[in-house]
Amino acid sequence: MRSLLCVLAVLLLAGCATPPVVDRAECAARGGTVRSVGMFATPACVIPYPDAGKACSDASECQGVCMAEAGAVVGDFAIGTCQRDNRDVFGCYHEIEKGVVVGGMCVD
Repeated sequence: MRSLLCVLAVLLLAGCATPPVVDRAECAARGGTVRSVGMFATPACVIPYPDAGKACSDASECQGVCMAEAGAVVGDFAIGTCQRDNRDVFGCYHEIEKGVVVGGMCVD
């Protein structure tokens, strides 16, 4: 019972948190747009990468990370694509390092 009350208290307090304020003019000056991102639709400055979608075999070839295609198998050799923008990290995905699919991650 005590654990349930603690969980409920945390959830209630999290609901009271105010979202971060993003300066739209500063974001635009950096080439971005303010959008809601992630599971909680948090406002963020989303800046596209110039190499977005380019074929890659390692993050060293991208401004962001080299992302594997959906369904890629860890340990297989593969070609991926460069991350679209600075916030293109939500959901589950694998990365490619030195031409090999490496363990992925899930980000909410």
